Amino acid sequence: MRVVRIALLAVPLSVGFASRAPAALALEGPAVGRIVRCRAGAVGIPAGTVPIGTTRAQDFDPDEQPRRMFTLTRPYCLDRTEVTVGAYQACVRAGACAARAPAFAGDDLPMTNVAWHDARDACAFRGGRLPSEVEWEHAARGDDDRLFPWGSWRPDCPYADLWGETWGNCGEYGPSRVGSAPKGASPYGALDMAGNVLEWVDDAFDGSSWADLPAIDPRRVDPKARLRGVRGGSWDYDVVHSLRVSDRDGYPSDLRDATLGFRCAYEALP
Repeated sequence: MRVVRIALLAVPLSVGFASRAPAALALEGPAVGRIVRCRAGAVGIPAGTVPIGTTRAQDFDPDEQPRRMFTLTRPYCLDRTEVTVGAYQACVRAGACAARAPAFAGDDLPMTNVAWHDARDACAFRGGRLPSEVEWEHAARGDDDRLFPWGSWRPDCPYADLWGETWGNCGEYGPSRVGSAPKGASPYGALDMAGNVLEWVDDAFDGSSWADLPAIDPRRVDPKARLRGVRGGSWDYDVVHSLRVSDRDGYPSDLRDATLGFRCAYEALP
């Protein structure tokens, strides 16, 4: 576990498919034949039994094991990109979100400096919710045992926004505008799920492994939890294994940080 360093306006509905391509009418990868209808700007994730965690021992934390198969009984949708500064400010103007100053200004940059409660409120304004840990990891990994959203090869600048001595500079200091690394798309078409900013998920986090969760629609529910899950790695990560789809962290729910943002999940359309 990594040690902590101390447009949301309604959008038109459309048919969304679990696809790597931005266009809504393409199917590829593990989603073939399983159409999930989503609102515009979201990618469809099919229901099914999916692998979570890892069996690899080197450079993996105990909370990523054991690798288990979990069943998600309902398809769902996930924002293709992280929620932007401009989208969050629309929620503020509507009176549904607390005013927060992002660490990096720019309407198309990912919103940062938001606590877990801020992210939860913003997703509710959009008609969604924060994804569970298992939903997030499945959307990033697909149906196979890949290490990163784009596969098993080491990340570099075309695939993720990274910054540090190991990587060199993949752009300016701080995150990039959302969707700037299309080569790093997940099998279902979600972008920036490794690098750019960390993302809040709904689950409480206590550092325990996958062993104690129910096999069907798992979620760690604790309204009083001090720590909440974060996933995905950020622009300032300088360690390869911290960008893996199975890497897990837990941050204080009231933390606001320059590396921390979110995306929302939604019910699939009928």
